[in-house]
Amino acid sequence: MDDGRPPVGSKLPSTAALRRRLPPNTHSPHTTPAPAAARRTKAKKSIPYLQAQVVHYKPRISVLDKELTTVSYHGLVNFLLLLLSATLIRLAIENYLKYGILVSIPGSSVSWPDWLATLAGLLSVVASFLAAYTIEKSAAPVTRLQNTEGGTDATATDPALVGVPLEERHTLLLHLANLGFVLVTPACITYFAIFQPALGTLVMLFACITFLKLYSLAATNFDLRRAYRLNDTRLDSDPWRFSSIERGRLVVSPAQRGLVERHSDSDLSTDADNEPATGGQALRHIPPFKTRSSFSLNARALAEALVEGDDCIDAKADALPRPQLRLRQRSVSAASETSRLIAAASGEAAHSDGEAAHSDGEAASSHDRGLPRSPQAEKKAGTEEKAARYQILYSVAYPDNVTVKNFGYFWLAPTLCYQPSYPLLPGPIRKSFLAKRVAELVIIGLTMYVLIQQYAVPTLVGSVQAIDKRDGFWLSERVLKLSVISATVWFLGFYAVFHAGLNALAEVLRFADRAFYLDWWNSVDLAAYWREWNLPIHYFCKRHIMMPLISAPLSLPVNVGVMFTFLVSAIMHELLFGIPTHCLRGYSFVGMMMQIPLIQLTQWLVRWRGPESGLGNAVFWISFCIVGQPLGVVQYYYTWVKNNP
Repeated sequence: MDDGRPPVGSKLPSTAALRRRLPPNTHSPHTTPAPAAARRTKAKKSIPYLQAQVVHYKPRISVLDKELTTVSYHGLVNFLLLLLSATLIRLAIENYLKYGILVSIPGSSVSWPDWLATLAGLLSVVASFLAAYTIEKSAAPVTRLQNTEGGTDATATDPALVGVPLEERHTLLLHLANLGFVLVTPACITYFAIFQPALGTLVMLFACITFLKLYSLAATNFDLRRAYRLNDTRLDSDPWRFSSIERGRLVVSPAQRGLVERHSDSDLSTDADNEPATGGQALRHIPPFKTRSSFSLNARALAEALVEGDDCIDAKADALPRPQLRLRQRSVSAASETSRLIAAASGEAAHSDGEAAHSDGEAASSHDRGLPRSPQAEKKAGTEEKAARYQILYSVAYPDNVTVKNFGYFWLAPTLCYQPSYPLLPGPIRKSFLAKRVAELVIIGLTMYVLIQQYAVPTLVGSVQAIDKRDGFWLSERVLKLSVISATVWFLGFYAVFHAGLNALAEVLRFADRAFYLDWWNSVDLAAYWREWNLPIHYFCKRHIMMPLISAPLSLPVNVGVMFTFLVSAIMHELLFGIPTHCLRGYSFVGMMMQIPLIQLTQWLVRWRGPESGLGNAVFWISFCIVGQPLGVVQYYYTWVKNNP
């Protein structure tokens, strides 16, 4: 029967052939005949009064108006980047035609005395670290003797007068001498024996970082040792919170004396019940993993300091997500692990701890994978993170932290604030992540060296001639030209140190807190910049300088604390830049102290025009990158050239 299909194996005709076989007025089954109206010539629409039509019929704003937030400026940004690239290429060609190739092998022009002096300066810093460990080891008792028959130390039972015992004063004097050694010795070696400013800057940078670390180590262990001496096992009964200085002595306020005594008595009774007595004495350690919330070390006290803007900085840092982990890795967050140990130490059921840890591990793993979590898990994680921030949670109790391994880890860790323990990332080191950071560090370092040798040095040589001739316009041209190179080198250095270098170091040490900086480039005033661009320094100044000054027993005004903080920072900057260049004329010191009026100016601009105006941000860029940095570099280079003809 014929079904209309071609026989098997026959060749189907092409579409063109089928069209040729159709009659002229027959359409293909695959085409739709055009309507008659479409085949006819379309008539033009007749609009009355063409030149009287309405054009402006509603209120509208300009595209570049700040109120319009739906327009993308991607093309304009691309044009500006291309224009900047063309300008830089032109400058590179002009530099090559004028000077040729000026780059040499790094270190080829450094003499052997400079290398030996650099090594001596670095070894002196290492010696100061070993000295700090020796001081803390001799000051830290292994166990504490408690006389249960009433023969306790007067400072532990009488909170009305809490001073510094004689042995603690000796420890503090030794630490002060060691801190002076770690600054004075490398400074003398750098100033008198190192000719190259780059090597001198390396030695002084190493010395200044170690100085800050050793200060934090001594101050933190001073608080822990004081709590140990006062038998404050929970670190929540610090009598210094209610103290003042009267006639050179620390005296607790009578209104708060009973509160401190009740805390001390409760600690004594609890520990006496849990520890066996031997011959009228009980040997005990401070138990770890307890809920601790003392004022001197509490993160809540740091977050609630009466310093404008600090709460915003802490909130922005806390909002940063944790580092990405491997997908197959089932990890328990530091807050969850600490909460489990706290529950175990307080006497809760052990079998529930395992289930809680398992559920917390699942929640943390889901969070790392970016998967949604249940509201209960979100609430529990938020509670744990809050507990981890607002409590002193150490996995190592004093004096068990006084070891070479513990101190050595802190010395290498990317932080300036000492803690007996830090949150760590579980699992092996991510080799690909580490390789990327190291490659970035090497490439950026070489790029910075080329930019300095090829472009910055000729500009600085010209600035010396401009200063000698007292030509203000020529000097202004040199400073503005140098601002491009100095800003580029500074940006590259920031990325190399704070992102590539510190992240690589943190990955090797499994250091979990990778918040080394915030979005300082969006700062609307200089105060926000100084808080956000270097979080390790910000936390150190807040924890060890600002808080002790504005808190009891000193209780100084906040403005005095801010002034003293900038004073310390100005001295450190002068040591870091003035000594390697053999130029102790206070350029960096004055520049840092001038930040205080500039902060007031930018904050006034923000209050006047609002943070969206960008005036404060513009003043920040002009004062810091366009004028401040290049002018300071020109001053130091000119003095170094004149002192070393």
